[in-house]
Amino acid sequence: YIYTVPRRYCTVPLCQHLIGYLDGDGKGVAGLEAALNDLLAGSQARDTVTCSVTGQGRLVEGAEPVYTQAAGDGAGVQLTISRPVQRAVEAVAAETMTSGCILVLDAATAQVRASVSLPGYDPEDVSASLDAPDSPFLDRTLAAYAVGSVFKPVLAAAAIEAGEEDLVVECPGYTVVDGQVFRCASGTAHGTVDLAAALEKSCNGYFIRLGQALGADAVLEAAARLGFGQSVSVAGSLRGAAGELPGRDTLDTPGQLANFSFGQGQLLATPLQVAAMMNAIAADGVYRTPSFVLATLDESTGQVKESVPPPAARQVFSADTAQKLRELLAGVVTEGTGHEGAPVHGASAGKTGTAQTGQFTADGQEKMNLWFAGFCPADQPAYTVVVLQDGQTDPACSSAAIFGQVCEALWLLEQ
Repeated sequence: YIYTVPRRYCTVPLCQHLIGYLDGDGKGVAGLEAALNDLLAGSQARDTVTCSVTGQGRLVEGAEPVYTQAAGDGAGVQLTISRPVQRAVEAVAAETMTSGCILVLDAATAQVRASVSLPGYDPEDVSASLDAPDSPFLDRTLAAYAVGSVFKPVLAAAAIEAGEEDLVVECPGYTVVDGQVFRCASGTAHGTVDLAAALEKSCNGYFIRLGQALGADAVLEAAARLGFGQSVSVAGSLRGAAGELPGRDTLDTPGQLANFSFGQGQLLATPLQVAAMMNAIAADGVYRTPSFVLATLDESTGQVKESVPPPAARQVFSADTAQKLRELLAGVVTEGTGHEGAPVHGASAGKTGTAQTGQFTADGQEKMNLWFAGFCPADQPAYTVVVLQDGQTDPACSSAAIFGQVCEALWLLEQ
């Protein structure tokens, strides 16, 4: 006798890190499966097959097994994830990166349309990945990392709001603060730079001076307003890491403030937090906490049982400031370090980031976190996209190039 049993997951796993997986008893132990286990499982009643057997354990002649389907009382959950967007981003990630993550947010709502983490695993054969390298069970979108220069738009926003956007600095390729030397990438001398050039060239020295001009309180306040140092709730008990903001007393040390001003030092943040920050720029200065769940559903009918209210929105800087930032970040792609982030069709905007990790390979190469965070189209953003490749020394593709491919895929899906 053969009875058809519905599959829990599709043949090609979709969004496996966010969704998670079950243990042998059907209980959720990771991701949303764990966070929403009680809601999804209900009473956990199981289908049964009843057989009449002889003393020897054989079926009684003429009797047939009786299959009884349990009444389902678990609820379904409708996610904000878009299947076409998720599949497209997964395809880009599979072709371009080995370790990292990609997030795509709807710019108007901050709803998460795609959440990809690599390396992956098969949720129906978890044991096959238990000994795999590079932490395949880690959802990198929710883990905290050193962020580097993708933090610089935070200072740029604070500077525009405070009227400090006209600062001009002479960059010889390094900056000395309290006897400590801070270098720009490869020690490159950027010459005379204003805010636009500093973002385009990712000049560390400029942002150190900008941080000094703004002061530690203003920089910390700007970061906190944009969600840094605060855990993001995904659903139920599942949350993103809070990351780390340096304490105010720490920033009394000039060297620590210098490090913080270009995204290094004690600062740690998740790709989800970086996406929320960049999305505020895309959305006219309105900060919305990224959301993953739309509603709970009646599994038998598919009807909505309860809608999840959207997170509260708050204005963190003016629409004019956001417009200036969008123009500045578009320049990073057209004129600066983010040129590989340009899609074939349309225009994009964003910021590169290369963060030191303090971790080294056996031959002494430091592993870097390679970021690109931005949005597309550049003038009227529809999507915010964050790419992180973690622990890299020589990646096959830059994070900017991966970002550009994602933007191109999003353009094609709209056609």
